[in-house]
Amino acid sequence: MAIIAVPAAAAAAPSPPLPPNHDLWLRVGHCEQPGHGYQGIAWNTHGPSYEGGLGFASSSWDAYKPKGYPDNAGDATWRQQMVTANRLWHRAGWGWGCDER
Repeated sequence: MAIIAVPAAAAAAPSPPLPPNHDLWLRVGHCEQPGHGYQGIAWNTHGPSYEGGLGFASSSWDAYKPKGYPDNAGDATWRQQMVTANRLWHRAGWGWGCDER
């Protein structure tokens, strides 16, 4: 009978770093779309005018989301929404009604 060594529990993979301006986007999300998702924000919002936890206008999401991201911000992860929000902010300026800067 062969004895197989089983390694101790492997360490969990490290979490990816938080997106830039993470805390800022959490404040915006609490104002735009409070809910029951990550950090108390409704990231999966599918509205007729605004979508996602940061309240993207559909046209802004479409213009600034990276290639391969979902068509609706409400289908994107909170990380994807923050990445897109940073792209929008850096390229077009601040455009959120909830000015939490």
